[in-house]
Amino acid sequence: MALDRDLDLLSAAPFFEGLSAEALKLLAFSADPRDFADGERVFSAGETAEGGMVVIEGRIDLVDEHAQPPKVVERLGPGSLIGELALIVDTRRPVSARAVGRARVLSIRRALFRRMLEGYPDIAALLEQRLAERLTRLAPQIRRIGETLGSLDES
Repeated sequence: MALDRDLDLLSAAPFFEGLSAEALKLLAFSADPRDFADGERVFSAGETAEGGMVVIEGRIDLVDEHAQPPKVVERLGPGSLIGELALIVDTRRPVSARAVGRARVLSIRRALFRRMLEGYPDIAALLEQRLAERLTRLAPQIRRIGETLGSLDES
């Protein structure tokens, strides 16, 4: 059954780890399934991201079209979450995406995700903790990049 498969894939995505079965069902029921043909554009770099997507079937390539020639930066398969940050805040797509073969995604709008967080405050606290941990791990890398850029300015 498609719903069971969708629930399994949602629960396997690390971002949704720890969400209750009830919350996952809400997402699965309320998300919009979208189908793409081989080579079809899923979204373009610079577009406003209205939310995230979970790959249900097939593959999606994330493509840096500014590179010459355009470069596939990541190939995502079933269970992959695209645009997790867009579930929480307004953002733009940093790269483009296109289907590799036939692909299907569940599109989760930010408004839906925010309603779920309002209904399940324990999930909001869990996600806040995860994001804080991630930012803490990234801080040293960001500092090094800043130092490198600072030394380039001095040259």
